[in-house]
Amino acid sequence: MNFDSFSHGQIDSKLWLCNELEPLLPKQAHVYILGGWHNILGFMLLTRRPDSYAHITSIDIDPAAKPYADKINDCWCYDPLTARVSNITADVDTCTFDNNNAVYINSSSEHFATAQWFNNIPRGSLVCLQSISITEPGAPWHITMPNATMEQFVERYRLDNYLYRGTKRIQYNNWGYDRYMIIGHK
Repeated sequence: MNFDSFSHGQIDSKLWLCNELEPLLPKQAHVYILGGWHNILGFMLLTRRPDSYAHITSIDIDPAAKPYADKINDCWCYDPLTARVSNITADVDTCTFDNNNAVYINSSSEHFATAQWFNNIPRGSLVCLQSISITEPGAPWHITMPNATMEQFVERYRLDNYLYRGTKRIQYNNWGYDRYMIIGHK
């Protein structure tokens, strides 16, 4: 398992997402997490407000991530009849989403080679997107679609309305980066 999913920046960014998104969620929301990796976010959402979600579906292209996502979320998916979490291995660029009442989250948009996943989200859907100011394509960042500024991020993922738009500084000793987040309807 890659323990970077528990790093300060990862957790701080997800807590920020939870704090800003939770008040905007519809009751009994069905949430899709695109590029969910180990699905730490699904675990955090359900742990913080377990009665707020009908279901959380995490989709990640890496088949090695699914066993860890299942283990982390075991308490939410152990009973197939009452499971609250599904961790699926798939390429979100090829997924068809048809529920515009669902909530779509992508907290790692900079790691996708195209914006096809965004195009697949139905119009009218509530979306929450995050990215970072780092533009380095190589290890350890593996940025494939950089967003050097919030303006570039907003231009790339245009929403019909914005319920939240913000930047958070993630700091490690003498080094840091900006984290961007937009929430609104596509």
